[in-house]
Amino acid sequence: MFDVGFWEIALILVLALIVLGPERLPAAAKKVGYWVGKGRRYIEGVKYEVSKELDSAELKRLLHNQGVQIEELKNKLNQDAGEMKNSMQNIFDTQSTEKKPESQYEILEEDHMDDEVSNQKQSSTADKSE
Repeated sequence: MFDVGFWEIALILVLALIVLGPERLPAAAKKVGYWVGKGRRYIEGVKYEVSKELDSAELKRLLHNQGVQIEELKNKLNQDAGEMKNSMQNIFDTQSTEKKPESQYEILEEDHMDDEVSNQKQSSTADKSE
C-alpha cells in the first residue's frame, strides 16, 4: 500500500525517540501497533466481504444461466413431444381411414360348420329320396 522501506522506518523511529523520549516510546509503540493491527484487520474484512459479494454475484449469474438453459430444454422437449403426438395422431388417422380389405370368404366357426354340413347331407338325402 505505502512504499515504506527500511530507511524510512528507521528515520521515523529516530524522530519518535527524540520527540517522545525513552520513557514514553514503548507505550507509544504499543498503541501504534494496536492501531496498525486494527487497520489491517479492517482492510482484510473489507477484502473478504468484497470477494464474498463477487463470488455470490458469480453464483447468481451461474444459477440464472442454468435456469435459462433449463427453460430452453423444457420448451424444446414440449415442442418435440407435440410434434411426436401430431405425427402419431396422423399415423393412426391414416390407418383408421384406410379401408380394410373385406375377406372374400365368410369365416365360420366350427359349430356352425358342423350344422351346415349336416344340413347339406340332409338336403342331399332328401333330394335323392324324392
